[in-house]
Amino acid sequence: MLDSILLDNHGFRNYGSEHLIWFILCWALIFGFLYFGKKVWNNDQGKLYVTIICLLGAATQIFKLFYRMKIGTFDAANDLPLHLCNLMTLFVPFVVWFKWRTAWGIIFFWIMAGCAQSLFTPTLTESMPNYEAIRYWLVHSTIILAALWGLVVYGYSLRWRDVLNAWIGINALALVLYPINVWLHSNYMYLNGKPPGPTFYDLLSPWPTYVYQLEFVVLIIFSIFFI
Repeated sequence: MLDSILLDNHGFRNYGSEHLIWFILCWALIFGFLYFGKKVWNNDQGKLYVTIICLLGAATQIFKLFYRMKIGTFDAANDLPLHLCNLMTLFVPFVVWFKWRTAWGIIFFWIMAGCAQSLFTPTLTESMPNYEAIRYWLVHSTIILAALWGLVVYGYSLRWRDVLNAWIGINALALVLYPINVWLHSNYMYLNGKPPGPTFYDLLSPWPTYVYQLEFVVLIIFSIFFI
């Protein structure tokens, strides 16, 4: 039983029944929390509960490092929390708890434009009950929830400054991660190659051209979310 949870099975397939089930469950979790945050809980309750669920997502991400090391399968090129969604998982508990408006304005675009599509076109390879599958769906659900929480529950409005800050920030992050990818022979943020499986990256040119195309795609998507 433990092996089925901890050892990779490579059993997940995009657009299969498992994908559909978890896609529905994730959005049900997100909209359920948003409903209770807006209609049922008071301000303090909402802040506490959304922070707890975001901390749970962060905990699953951190635990991945320890269990991979424990079973001897840790690979720095794949298992560090340096993909955008994984980084956001560690960051959003502070954003929702401290109501950090400036940071929210940046990560909203990063999450909704970059991470939300991961529910539609997962880069996941492991099927349930593998821990990686549990982590994947929980991580993406909680960061999307955090992004929408600021908009729906905290009542934040988006500004053009947020679009600019998000675009500058994502480029700064890419500049930091690219040399790390070269050093580790990794592909964090998919700067050094397209992700596996069918994703929206397939619509773009081969590497490295798609990296430059993403500059314009990201700016356009950020602007659309603002409108």
